[in-house]
Amino acid sequence: MKRRDIANILFTFIVGLVAGVYLYFWGFAPTVNKVETVVEEVGVTLTVTAEAYGGCDRTDSCPSFYIADTGSYRFFYTPRVNAEQVRREGALPLAMQRDLKRYATESALTSYSQPTSPAMCNSFADGIDVEYRIELEGELYVLDSCGTDVNPNGLLWQTLSSIWDYFETSGL
Repeated sequence: MKRRDIANILFTFIVGLVAGVYLYFWGFAPTVNKVETVVEEVGVTLTVTAEAYGGCDRTDSCPSFYIADTGSYRFFYTPRVNAEQVRREGALPLAMQRDLKRYATESALTSYSQPTSPAMCNSFADGIDVEYRIELEGELYVLDSCGTDVNPNGLLWQTLSSIWDYFETSGL
């Protein structure tokens, strides 16, 4: 081999090594952390069933959804009055799945599911209220925007609200 061939091989090896190190630290390594986080959270069994009620009951157009432990969902809604109910299926974005599993803790669910007697609810004045049936590790919790002690500023409630927003704005 000539000196020039050896230099080309050595240069190619060094460039490949530098490119590989760059791709590993800036491309592959960050995704490993995300995958490990998701895998750690998979151990939690969590399902959510939600139903809106109130003013929409009169037109039989209240939306609802079910989220399985895997993050897949079924969303039911009526696009307009006197139309048939539409069913959409898909998977929630990973960030929403992560937030739901992070904030739907036993303590938060126990606190939010305590019965109350509200003086006024949205559904009393033809508005919309929501009932959630959340099953965490085999234990069922019922959260109701009109009837249980929910914290509208709490991270769990905001996460549940963002799921409704996702269904309403995702072009379904």
